[in-house]
Amino acid sequence: MKRYSRQWRVWLLLAIALVGFGGLMAMSLSGEYDRIKAQELDRLHNQGKVVEDNLAHQLTSIHRSLLSIQQALPRWQAGPAGRAEGQQTLINMGVAMSSVRTLAVLDALGTVTFSSREELLGRNMYQRDYVQVPLSVLDPALLYVSPPFKSVLNAYLISLARVLLDSQGRFAGVVVASVDPVDMGILLKSVRYSDDMHATLLHGDGKIFLSEPNLDPAMAQDLMAPVSTSVGDLPIGQALGQLFGSQENRLDSRLTVARTISPANLAMDKPLVVVLDRSQEKLLTVWRRDVVNQAGAYLALVLISSFGLYFYQGQRTQKIVAAKRLKLATEASDVGIWELDLITKSYKWDDTMYALFGMDRKAARPRNDDWIKLLSAEDLQRMRDATRATIQQDQAFSMTFQIRRPDGEVRFLHNRAALYSDEHGIPRRLIGSTEDVTQRMRQEAELRVAAAAFESHESMLVTNAQVEILRVNPAFSALFGHSSEEAVGRNPRLIRSGRHDTDFYAAMWAELAAHHSWQGEVWNVRKDGVEFPCWLCITAVCDDKGAVTHYVATHTDITLRKVAEDEVKRLAFFDPLTNLPNRRLFTDRLHQEVAKAKRSQGHAALIFVDLDKFKPVNDRHGHAAGDQLLQAVAHRLNTCVRESDTVARVGGDEFVVLLTSISQPQDAVQVVQKIHAALRVPFDLPIGQSVQISSSSGVALYPEHGLDEATLSHHADVAMYAAKAGGRDQYVMYEPALDHPEPRPE
Repeated sequence: MKRYSRQWRVWLLLAIALVGFGGLMAMSLSGEYDRIKAQELDRLHNQGKVVEDNLAHQLTSIHRSLLSIQQALPRWQAGPAGRAEGQQTLINMGVAMSSVRTLAVLDALGTVTFSSREELLGRNMYQRDYVQVPLSVLDPALLYVSPPFKSVLNAYLISLARVLLDSQGRFAGVVVASVDPVDMGILLKSVRYSDDMHATLLHGDGKIFLSEPNLDPAMAQDLMAPVSTSVGDLPIGQALGQLFGSQENRLDSRLTVARTISPANLAMDKPLVVVLDRSQEKLLTVWRRDVVNQAGAYLALVLISSFGLYFYQGQRTQKIVAAKRLKLATEASDVGIWELDLITKSYKWDDTMYALFGMDRKAARPRNDDWIKLLSAEDLQRMRDATRATIQQDQAFSMTFQIRRPDGEVRFLHNRAALYSDEHGIPRRLIGSTEDVTQRMRQEAELRVAAAAFESHESMLVTNAQVEILRVNPAFSALFGHSSEEAVGRNPRLIRSGRHDTDFYAAMWAELAAHHSWQGEVWNVRKDGVEFPCWLCITAVCDDKGAVTHYVATHTDITLRKVAEDEVKRLAFFDPLTNLPNRRLFTDRLHQEVAKAKRSQGHAALIFVDLDKFKPVNDRHGHAAGDQLLQAVAHRLNTCVRESDTVARVGGDEFVVLLTSISQPQDAVQVVQKIHAALRVPFDLPIGQSVQISSSSGVALYPEHGLDEATLSHHADVAMYAAKAGGRDQYVMYEPALDHPEPRPE
């Protein structure tokens, strides 16, 4: 009865253990599911921030241009000369602002009076939203953002408009800029880091403007159709199918984030909204496969453990019935038989026992206990405790221990024993068997390592505790170019690039020792010598005692991710044509240099360079020749300055040079003379043409001509226009007498 009660307790404990283990697996999978989604949402938020920052910068630039047009409009309307000046100014601004397709001024009747596109002059746009809404609101501080519309030139655009009021506060028209969707489309493409990712730009009232990739044919029929859900009601993480309504509901569930683009310094009647989303189906493919695999493994565990327990209990019952000595005598071959006399404390061995321990029978002492010296202190204590428990409580004796034989070889042995007592119940001896389980222990360790290392499709390698490579998977060979034969037996330094110092690896090993895992970005090298960035994860494999037996490392090539990150940075801070810093990066460097000069009481110089005769080159030879000329000008400007100086392109044919840490004004004069001379030398363009241009430059010095960036920039600009007004092809150093209201030549 007691035996059956004990058996049911064991089954209950097994059931509790299996349920607990299943719960832990479910919690782990749920946590991994939440982590994957949270990580992807964070990544989508970061990409959305890139789009938001870039478009906010474009909107602010366009708004400033509209303000400058609005301020200059009274002068342009004063007469024929002003009208010509205004028309030419809009054309020049249209060329300089790649993100704007059309700049125009409309009168109170909606007629185009000025435009960067001459074919629009005289057209009436009175019924357009960008006329009607400003007319109804009459708020001169408001920047009106129109919904997407098809222009008279048959292209979908978004317009930014400001209302014009006469002296009595009545409607006098609008000044409007139509945003070119091409630049925005390029920006949306640049933030897509996966084929299943969508990037969509919407107007504040919910109408779709752009989408990358293009929407399916059913949705692309009318970009003007509003979405089914208000943008303001879109919660973070809502599926894109819910956003786009019934036409999109047939798509798979998606992770979605939305960011509102409405710069704080602009009073916009409607914002723009960027929506980024990814397919959950593709994102969670690996996770779902893990769910299936772990569910299968769990089911197998339940079946195996249940069958094992059933089998074990059956065998245990048989052991009770069968004679203990008969069972020990019929052990498999290569099993040693031994006997311990509990009265004399001496051991009797058969020949197999001496072979297992690597000892000589003839050299053995009378008590034959020399083998104790081959055990570690820990294993010896375990054996004594097990022997004591067997004698005192008649417990089964079964334990595995390690020995170092006299020849130095390390082996793992397993002891089993039974207690025999005399007719009075007094314990007299232990009779046992010893089996060499070294090979089995190694196989079990290898199975544990194989299960941990080779289930993945990632590049993986396995080392022993001495960090010698034991095996690599095919993905490792494909990634690094080393075959299994070339890698096995080597140290992982085989793929080390040399970019990281000893402190880096010391910190990595300290983390491994403390937590048995480490992950981070490293630079490795392929067999052909090519270096590339990897995401490295190292996991320590431990035995039952917690000692490290192996290390498993996985490598993921993150080259494409790094390239994408670098490309986003380049688009944000550098001019794509000349690779020079753009206005945004130049403004930051100018700010840093002024701050540095203030601290050190140093000097700096700012040079505005405007190309003369550039437009005729474009008109005569085409825009391709103009682009090649701008690239050649950028190269020559860089040859005229030091590495510590900055050359930037801030407009169509406008460049700015920042000279840092100059010692005297003459240094700036020498540089501007060098620039002036370099740009007068004829340019041989790749198209086979030779062209000659000149430049008009203005120079402002810090601190003589200004103590902040805005003042310096203004005075350099004034000096440059003085050079142009003086006949071009010259440079002018700023002086206060240059500040006058005379019209500037274009």
